[in-house]
Amino acid sequence: MKRETFIFILGVLAAGALVFHFYDQYQQRAAMKDMITETAKKHDIPAWIPLSIAETESGFDPETIGDSGTSYGLFQLHRGGLAPEEMTEEELLKPEENIEIAITNMTRAYDRAQVKGLEGIAMLTYIANTSGWPTQRGTDWTDQNTNYNKKLAKNFKKHIKVKELATAE
Repeated sequence: MKRETFIFILGVLAAGALVFHFYDQYQQRAAMKDMITETAKKHDIPAWIPLSIAETESGFDPETIGDSGTSYGLFQLHRGGLAPEEMTEEELLKPEENIEIAITNMTRAYDRAQVKGLEGIAMLTYIANTSGWPTQRGTDWTDQNTNYNKKLAKNFKKHIKVKELATAE
């Protein structure tokens, strides 16, 4: 009987720890989304654009380091791309810095996309694939990078707001 009680208590504690962990992650993701949304408003760019890109790049985890240690943070800023050489890894991982750098550059790509008459997912794909790569690979690369674009499309559906889409069309 003691063994079953011990196992039950251990299971309850483990379940509680998991719930706490996932709730903590949820809160962090919500805070990152709020910061991205506020910065997007400041730069007059629809929030669904940077929200979709950040979720695709890092899953809203500000501590993400990818591409063999050459891309950092929420928007995976690349060395040789948008990540200023003078900034340290720690600075690039700060959400405020990462968001500001990424959205400032996205705004220029957003303006180009509007001139081209792009809307919705076509606009998002264009912006995501032309606004941050070290080599600015462009739309030829975009058309070939189907896995990334599928993730963008999935996240686009999560973050698009009907009123924003209506005003974009």
